[in-house]
Amino acid sequence: MIRLFSSIFLFLFFAQFSVIAQNKRVELQKKRESEAAAHGFKGFIFPAHDSVFHVNLDEIEILRHYPFKNKREEKKYNQLETDVLKVYPLALIVGSELKLVNAELDSIYNDKSKRKTYLKWYQNYVYKTYIDSLKTLDVRQGRLLLKLIHHETGKTPYELIKSYRGGFNAILWQSAAFMFGANLKSSYDPIDDAMLEHIIKRYKSGEFNK
Repeated sequence: MIRLFSSIFLFLFFAQFSVIAQNKRVELQKKRESEAAAHGFKGFIFPAHDSVFHVNLDEIEILRHYPFKNKREEKKYNQLETDVLKVYPLALIVGSELKLVNAELDSIYNDKSKRKTYLKWYQNYVYKTYIDSLKTLDVRQGRLLLKLIHHETGKTPYELIKSYRGGFNAILWQSAAFMFGANLKSSYDPIDDAMLEHIIKRYKSGEFNK
């Protein structure tokens, strides 16, 4: 099961850019950080003419405690919270890589042979970097990772593999996933996955970093 999820995770990194792209990656990351900062708190605004004093603040969402119906549901929530804290960072990595790789592919690569040349190199890099984290996932957490990837990218793992590696590979890995009780077409729905949605909002609010 570990090998299955490890392989799926590697496929989702696409491994289709060269050493030149590393410099481009740094530039893109700095640009994104700069843009993000530009949308933050800009400080107090003091008008040069008579006017009403005002200040721009980011919107803050106040989260209420999840309305448990019974102790069993509370226990389920607590277990899901533990799993999310372990798995969500991996899903965030996939989402971040997807944005950066797409930008690089659009701006740098038009030659398929160059992409193929670095395929093996990048797969080995990802494997060495993340295999230790993936080895610690159990079956339940592996399934959660697939769903969270859809949450972060807007596409299921099946759709991502199909888009970047072709329909044959997508069908092949979907068949392998079914053998272990997983589904690469797992999708995320904020209503059906209300508990998960609540925990993710708490995660993004920085509550777990306190």
